[in-house]
Amino acid sequence: MAVEIPRVRPAVISSGSYELLDEYRGFRHVVRNVYTFHFDPARIKRLVEQAPVVFNRVRPELVAFADFLREQAETQGE
Repeated sequence: MAVEIPRVRPAVISSGSYELLDEYRGFRHVVRNVYTFHFDPARIKRLVEQAPVVFNRVRPELVAFADFLREQAETQGE
């Protein structure tokens, strides 16, 4: 999602947002594959506290990509 695909689509998110989201992706992997007694409470606390910051960073990028998709749909519908 952080890589532009020429002539197809722009990057959906910036490399900075990718880095912020990557820790959440890694946490999701742990949640799906490890029992709860292996959780790191400090890591969970940090992720929860950072969630609003990450959301506020990523949201405008996702809205911009949605606008891109809307423009593409309108162009193709002409």
